[in-house]
Amino acid sequence: MRIRALHTSALLALSLGTALLAVPSTAHADACPNPDGDFITGWYPRERQSTNRRDLDPFAFSPGRSWLGFSHNTACDPLTLTIERPDGSGSHQAVIDKWSDGEGAGWYWFGYDTFDYATGTGPWRVTKASHGGSTVALTKPVDFRLTRASVTTLTSTPGALPNGPRVTGTVKYWTHQGVLAPSPGRTVWIRKPSSNIYHYVRGALIAATKTDAAGRFAITLPLRTSQPVVSDIPGTTTLGYTFTDPVQTRVFQPTTVTGHAAPTTATVIRPGTKMSTYGHLNVAYTTGKTGPFATQKVVVQTRPRSNPTAPYTTVASDTTSSTGYYYTNWNATVDADVRVAFITPYQSIASSYRWLRVVDVD
Repeated sequence: MRIRALHTSALLALSLGTALLAVPSTAHADACPNPDGDFITGWYPRERQSTNRRDLDPFAFSPGRSWLGFSHNTACDPLTLTIERPDGSGSHQAVIDKWSDGEGAGWYWFGYDTFDYATGTGPWRVTKASHGGSTVALTKPVDFRLTRASVTTLTSTPGALPNGPRVTGTVKYWTHQGVLAPSPGRTVWIRKPSSNIYHYVRGALIAATKTDAAGRFAITLPLRTSQPVVSDIPGTTTLGYTFTDPVQTRVFQPTTVTGHAAPTTATVIRPGTKMSTYGHLNVAYTTGKTGPFATQKVVVQTRPRSNPTAPYTTVASDTTSSTGYYYTNWNATVDADVRVAFITPYQSIASSYRWLRVVDVD
């Protein structure tokens, strides 16, 4: 028998163009049991998948989950598999006796084998198949390896251009005692989310790093726009792969506003003196360069010196030109702190403020 380790996504994709999962016709019926039949180990039912349709690692054990699924498309029902260690120890049997139509992917039989959580990881081999009192040795016994499940987390801190967002997280694994422990030296891939359709396609790689001795990782991403990312942790010979659901990153374009405030013509500031305020507004572009921020509203705000806890009040405003320049007038009334501000209406562009001076009114 040829036994292949496949995930459900591959199983479903293959069914579209081949008869892999279809019940054989009587004209091509296999012997029962057939040492050259077609079997699948690591089979995953749809209801056990993650929400983004990427298969969870079917070979990785965690507390409460130390089973493995098998499937086949032969006419034998039920079919019993003999599973053992490569040295012949631990021999036991698993029965495939459940039927499913594959939700449109074809008909197939499936079943599960449960292993000891503490001692069941490592290499195994399927060696025989039995049905109706007849047992055959597989033409090509196929090995598979059971591992400890991994768990990862991912959080994001916004970045301000030219710096991208920073992501941090942890990678841990389930020990044979059933507790989570740090997983040092693990490869961490930060990717764009996978496609949410079959056949599953891993998203493009954005950055890579490794965990430290405590299983932690941190990396600044080379992103210039806000977008979702996932943490993708490949498996090892003893630890299973894992991944996160998408996490939204944020990248802000910082702005800077300059300004000067002074009487328009007077030499002494008195109540009602006309004041002029002017300057420039710049923004960091998504290219990483900084330049004028045109057609944006800049406001002049004052706060009475007699009440330093009071909020600033807008007394004038202007719209920036193509060079980011603004100019506006207002009247002094009392001693006040003066500032200019760009108060952003955009989600990805930051506000900016600049204190200019104290106005003393005689």
